[in-house]
Amino acid sequence: MNRFVGLLVASFCLGAAMVLLAPHTATAFDGSVEVAVKTWTSPDGRAYVGVQAAGQWAVPATKGVEVVTPYYSVWDLMGLSVPSCRHYWVWLYRTADDVNVTPASPASVVTCGDRPGIDIRPEAYGDLSLYLDVAVDPVSAPARTERIVSAQLTLAWMDAIGGYLSAYVDHDSVRVDSWTVDFGDGTVRSYPRDPRDPEGLTASHGYDAAGSFDAVVTAHISGHAYAAFFAPGGAPVERVIPFSVDISNRAAGISALPIEYVPPVVDVGAAPSGTLPDGTVLSPDAEGHAQLWWPRGLLCELFPRAIVVSEGFMRSGGVTIGGATTQLVGYRYEGGVNDASLPTAPGPYAADEPIRIQWNMPLSGQGSYPVRLVLELQTTYDDGALRTSEVEGEVALTVIYSAVSGP
Repeated sequence: MNRFVGLLVASFCLGAAMVLLAPHTATAFDGSVEVAVKTWTSPDGRAYVGVQAAGQWAVPATKGVEVVTPYYSVWDLMGLSVPSCRHYWVWLYRTADDVNVTPASPASVVTCGDRPGIDIRPEAYGDLSLYLDVAVDPVSAPARTERIVSAQLTLAWMDAIGGYLSAYVDHDSVRVDSWTVDFGDGTVRSYPRDPRDPEGLTASHGYDAAGSFDAVVTAHISGHAYAAFFAPGGAPVERVIPFSVDISNRAAGISALPIEYVPPVVDVGAAPSGTLPDGTVLSPDAEGHAQLWWPRGLLCELFPRAIVVSEGFMRSGGVTIGGATTQLVGYRYEGGVNDASLPTAPGPYAADEPIRIQWNMPLSGQGSYPVRLVLELQTTYDDGALRTSEVEGEVALTVIYSAVSGP
């Protein structure tokens, strides 16, 4: 065996396949040689196209192939006539002295999936995106919403591969090995082939930040194909070769709408506790009050409360998409009149610590003592987001004479 064997096991790569041409510097011309485009048929009946000069095959000047023939050819890709066909201009040269035997005009050759070129690889980038449908649901939704990205290979995708590879694909050998999804936000994930849906993919993803994104799905495909090559003696031969192809397409314009975390509306309140003059034990309620009455000269344990006027909520695209729960996590007592023995000093305290406070004299004209507080709040939204805030205010405390103890 020789170097030709190494060529037979080389894989095609659609995204970067190209013809590597040997440099030539021919300056002489010979227009007397007969040039013709010929078809060679394999023993199994598959047809391939090539170019002959003076009845001899002109091997493409591709690096990596050691074939000594009287003539060699240079194939210049002129464009894609249809998705699976390529149009070439082919120039022929005499091997012995690099004389151009097609000085007037090159040979015009078209290769297709059902008539590939002998020893010719695809050039440039092949666009197989039409054979992969990609969709996302929902297209527009708030950030963090779970999206379903789906992809499906479409009808005739195997036939299309044959055209782009310039080879006869063995359909029974072709399979999707794996998938890659670039979600467009820096997240790239790989997925194995699903035996239940070997030509499709379903993946989920949530976009943490607001913005517009494109999801690009790539199917990684492999298989075997029949292709024609030139043996060292210059005669065409057919071999089975492995190939790998990536088919990509995208779902564009995915919109992750910003989420607005609307804060709660909270008033400052408090709940008193203590033993009343008649012996009744008053326990603090959970709701709290913005205005209170309390007997003069009676020790009070005052528990700050957050009175939620309206709870926070989540909004996106003008629509409410979730709620929230707000709780008091601490407070700061700003001080004021306090006649209690061992009174609570101004400063920060935990939410469940009461203020030890007392008033020994009512204010004239139904006046109220202000208890100034700064409440520290934590709001937990339905998606788990946490927000902290402060609300400053005062509780109005009116001191009354005890109905039991008298003035």
